Order: sequence, then C-alpha cells, then structure tokens
Amino acid sequence: RAELAKRRVTLLLVAGGAFVATLDLFIVNIAFDTIREHFSAASPPRLSWVLNAYGIVFAALLVPAGKMADRFGRRRLFRLGMTIFAIGGVLCAFAPSVEALIAFRAIEGVGGALMTPTSLGLLLAAFPVERHRTIISWWSAITTTAAALGPPIGGLIVGVNWRLIFLVNLPIALAVILFGRVLP
Repeated sequence: RAELAKRRVTLLLVAGGAFVATLDLFIVNIAFDTIREHFSAASPPRLSWVLNAYGIVFAALLVPAGKMADRFGRRRLFRLGMTIFAIGGVLCAFAPSVEALIAFRAIEGVGGALMTPTSLGLLLAAFPVERHRTIISWWSAITTTAAALGPPIGGLIVGVNWRLIFLVNLPIALAVILFGRVLP
C-alpha cells in the first residue's frame, strides 16, 4: 500500500514537471502581441527570441540532460531542473527589458530540458516493467495535453497580465521542489 502511494505521488510530481516544461513551450506564444506592446521599442525579430530562446535551449540540452541524469541521478537533476525552471519563470515575470526576458527564457529552457528526459526515467523506475507501456502512454498524454492547453491558458492569463504566464507554473514547481525527495 505504501509503495502504491509512493508511485502515485511520483506520477503526480513527475507528470506535473513534464506538463509545465511542455506548457511553457506554447503558453508564451499567445502573449507575443501583448509583450510587443509592452516593449514597443523592440523589433518583432528581436522579440521573437522571447519564444525561440526557450525552444532552442530546451531542444539543444535534452540529450546532454539525459546523459547527465544517468551520471548524477534522475531525481537530483529533475529537482534541479524544476528549481532552475521556477527561478527562470519568476525572473521572466519581472524582466525589465526584452534582453533580460530573452535571457531568462533561456534559463527556463535549461530547467525544462533537465526535467523532460529525467521525468520519463523517474516514472519507469517507479513502476514495474509490466506497467511501462501504460506509464509511457500517460506521460505522452500529459505532455500532449500541455501542448494543447498552452494557447487557451495563455489567452486567459494574458487578459489579466502577460507577466502572469511565467508564474502559472509556480504551484507545481514548489510541489516538486518540496516533495521531490520521495521520487525514486
């Protein structure tokens, strides 16, 4: 019974991390025009780096992050990734300039890249082999759902304040950081 509870907590925490890492790829897109209005002196090509910085850093670090997780531990790297991701999000929310926002988005990308390959590894370690197919399906469904929900969630949040799109991930980030010790 305790093992089942630990697996469920692992699924919730790891799925939450995978969800926010993927969500962040898509949620900011909807705020582009509002960000452009706020930083009106910045050209559209320069502003596009607000979107690109996360995606490029995220993609470039996925494979090295997986290797680092094998070497230093998945749980450690997952929690580190979530911490970096959360710090990057807070910095983005308070970015004073486009250049700062771009740099902070890159920091978020580092955190997201550290979380993504480790998330699946943590789940597979927590569940027996006969459940792996189901767990991979769940993980895929969660990340796909995050991609689909990014624009609508972003649209709702941007109506209040575009800076809040960078803080929406904080509750999940705090849960992972605080309770991540239970991960396998």
